[in-house]
Amino acid sequence: MRRTPAELGIPAAAVLALAERLSAEGLDPHALLVARHGDVAFETAWAPYRLERPALVYSASKTFTSLAIGFLADEGRLGLDDSAGTHLAEPNPHGITVRHLLTMNTGHSPEQIDRIGADPRVLLREAPAFAPGTHFAYNSPATHALSAIVTAITGEPLTAYLRPRLLDPLGIGERWMSPRGGIEHGASGFHLTVDDLARTAIMLGAGGAFDGVQVAPAWYVEEMARPWSDTGVFDGPTAVDGEINDWTLGYGYQVWRGRQGFRLDGAFGQFALVLPDHDLVIAYQGATLDTQATLRAFWAFVAAVEVADAAGGADADAAASPVAPLEPARDTWDARDRFTISTGDPFDAAGLTLTDADGGGGIVQLPGVGTLPVAPHWQEIRVDGTAPEGAPSATHLRLATRGERLDDGGALVHIVDTTSPHRAIVRRDATGVVTAGWHIGPLGDGWNALRVPASVPRIETHASALLLDMDGTLVDSHEVVERLWTQWSIEHGIDPERTLSIIHGRQGQDSMAQLLPDRPHEENLAENAAMLAAETAQTEGVVALAGAADLLAALDREGVPYALVTSATAELAAARMRAAGLPVPPVVVAAADVSRSKPDPEGFLAGAAALGVDAAGGIVVEDSANGIAAGLAAGMRVIGVGPHAAASAPTWTVPDAAGIHVARGHGDGIVVTLD
Repeated sequence: MRRTPAELGIPAAAVLALAERLSAEGLDPHALLVARHGDVAFETAWAPYRLERPALVYSASKTFTSLAIGFLADEGRLGLDDSAGTHLAEPNPHGITVRHLLTMNTGHSPEQIDRIGADPRVLLREAPAFAPGTHFAYNSPATHALSAIVTAITGEPLTAYLRPRLLDPLGIGERWMSPRGGIEHGASGFHLTVDDLARTAIMLGAGGAFDGVQVAPAWYVEEMARPWSDTGVFDGPTAVDGEINDWTLGYGYQVWRGRQGFRLDGAFGQFALVLPDHDLVIAYQGATLDTQATLRAFWAFVAAVEVADAAGGADADAAASPVAPLEPARDTWDARDRFTISTGDPFDAAGLTLTDADGGGGIVQLPGVGTLPVAPHWQEIRVDGTAPEGAPSATHLRLATRGERLDDGGALVHIVDTTSPHRAIVRRDATGVVTAGWHIGPLGDGWNALRVPASVPRIETHASALLLDMDGTLVDSHEVVERLWTQWSIEHGIDPERTLSIIHGRQGQDSMAQLLPDRPHEENLAENAAMLAAETAQTEGVVALAGAADLLAALDREGVPYALVTSATAELAAARMRAAGLPVPPVVVAAADVSRSKPDPEGFLAGAAALGVDAAGGIVVEDSANGIAAGLAAGMRVIGVGPHAAASAPTWTVPDAAGIHVARGHGDGIVVTLD
């Protein structure tokens, strides 16, 4: 459930200040969610990252591996003090137990751990520098061994075992964990949304309960949060003089103790803070080497909540000013001057080129990836390639690019992997010299380490109805439209390029009024009627766009409420849909049904009303700038279709309708999945 911060005793100013601080300090925030009493108080994402898209959370994955062990222990299938070798059917000459693995107390030194790698057999056989149970050293091989134990006992991958026990009860959808040595990594590799992290933290803060149901064993949740290991000498992130170092406060069963509560913790700033004393959760994804600064910002926010609690709750002004989840829009690009190229992370720049393109954009030829278009706005690009060894389905990169020309004649381009914390930066100086590198490099083999299955970058959301544009979204009629409007422009002494830049998504008489502002409206109406008659009669070359037929069929099959909202007349819409071999939707809002055309929201609001659904729950599917603006003005989310949609900042983008999938959800809801 989502409520305003003030309703949950959180000052609105404090949560907004937290979001601003994370960006202003150059910590590269990607997604933030604050919850209290089990309800979401605030959530936001920084473009090009999205709340709905899973991203690599690195070692926050470890907590899920720990919970799998807790379930096995609760089912009586292992004991925490069992020999790890017993469950792996391997010699265990040094007596390493499951608990030693959980608490990272195998006794191995950091140097040994670096050598051990991902083979649990090596971990068990290598004589530790210290007696097991007496010395903490951060130990991902130990967590990987726990994942191997889960699979050895259950015959299932770690996440498959967790699916009915943890992931489904928490409402966490299809997620991928990368493999290592034929076994799910366990220590890293899980791809989760910030909401997934928050749900897990809410459950842990409630002693294993979620939404009134006991999900994880209460005894294990209580045990996992204890400081089993002394981390006082841990060589981790540094703190400023006089500050508590958040990595010196102890380690539990794959969670870090904190100044308050405990946390899931992944490299570069993947966090979920569990703060039971305040019934508060902070879930976060970002990319910085200064993770102590990120936690410092969180503790300042917690202090503000404590002050509000002491004063009897959030202030009245905050209560009167609820915070909308995604307002204002936030963008990592705003802090671009604070992002630098790392000199310590290897980056393959041999053969990299950056060339200019029309319209202020450019093209990057990126070694190991391919050719990427760049524009002055974020645009997402799907890149398929060779999967890394051991992960045959991980053929996919979902990248976002953005660039700008600099005053000195140079250029700046960011290439963001939206399913991980990582971005590359390409710079061209005034002399034409191109340099490139990671802002923060991935832990692994560059871009290859970031490849995922195609299922990972899919976005899943819910809607009450879909409101579909026609031209450019379902039907390709550009040949007819451009031919007739070009002819009209020449007859009126108007540059056809100017005409074609404004007509899409707009009723003809309104376009004419912009192009011929001094002409009487009656003349525009009459001339547009003639134009519509010509367009209705000329359907040669009108074809269905990719995915349109399948989308319409799925909407009918699933019984999903949907409507066609078009600037065309009903007759023209019917003619073009028939010419394209597409069925006319049961509800059509056409030109005669509205008094104002797109970008006014009237048409989409009328479509929602005709379907009997709340407009706020509707999703618009549009290709044009005018249509996208209309959908957003209607208070709806918008799926932008086609190569030019991203420039108008829709909620999501897809190459074509083939990337939109619908299914009937629970109750009256619709599940919308985007490739």
